[in-house]
Amino acid sequence: MRRIYAGIDIGGTGTVIGLFDESRSLLAKTKFETLGAKRERFGQPIAFMETIASRLQTALAALHGEPAALAGAGFGLPGGVDPEDGVVYEATHLGWREVPFVPLMAERLGVPVCIDHDVRTFARGELQAGAARGARNALCLTIGTGIAAAVAVDGRLIRGGHNLAGEIGHDTVPGLALKCPCGKVGCLETIVSGPGIARLAAEAGLSGMSDAVPPTAEDVARLCAVGDERASGMYRYAAGLLADKLETAVALLDPEIIVIGGGVANAGEPLLEPIRRQLHDRFPWLRGKLSVVPAALGEDAALIGALHHVYPE
Repeated sequence: MRRIYAGIDIGGTGTVIGLFDESRSLLAKTKFETLGAKRERFGQPIAFMETIASRLQTALAALHGEPAALAGAGFGLPGGVDPEDGVVYEATHLGWREVPFVPLMAERLGVPVCIDHDVRTFARGELQAGAARGARNALCLTIGTGIAAAVAVDGRLIRGGHNLAGEIGHDTVPGLALKCPCGKVGCLETIVSGPGIARLAAEAGLSGMSDAVPPTAEDVARLCAVGDERASGMYRYAAGLLADKLETAVALLDPEIIVIGGGVANAGEPLLEPIRRQLHDRFPWLRGKLSVVPAALGEDAALIGALHHVYPE
């Protein structure tokens, strides 16, 4: 029987399951809404785990070839995650607090389960096989439902003293007055995130795919691509706020590369170019040495990273 490993990326909006064989080849993917169509799984970790177990069994049964058995599962999760004790201490976007995820999930799957923060998981994938491959010092960010960073120093991903290294989204911005889901006011991610950019678009009167649907960050990116100046201005504004925060990170950590992924980063250069320009203006000696690039692997980065949490090296 084939041994199959699962790499699972749990986001505030969507969850993606990847199935890998023993040569670490991706065989299949399946996706579903993390909280359900009506957010019925918000604050319901057990219901979510039951959904994961069911989806995994269905995906395994659908694989072609000889019968397959799950050998291990690695997860990337948002929020305060402790890989050592397997607990999700707080995941604001999921409504979770103090969830002993690893023992509960392992009980349902019957195989070893390992976890880490979703952005460190994404970073591990990009460092292994993506845009940061070969780099020993890197910042990897994802911008989606929220924003966070992962930090690689001398080839090691840094978790920090409380497993919260890289939570840049909850650094506050002077002058911002919007309340963040974390409870603070003025967090960076109230602007630099999918919901943040969508809010800017709605306030500016930009339209969504139809008059009946509010605009999304994807709509703003689409308008950027056709030269809409209001949409481009929103991305420049968000990029400037993020670049201000990254200046301090660059000064402290001296990365070789900054990799930016997540749904909002799909806008490409309207987001990346202002960040690149500001950092090179502030640190002219890093021109030609510090790269600011899009993630290379898309959603597969987090799946590959999650695989490596549990795959025997």
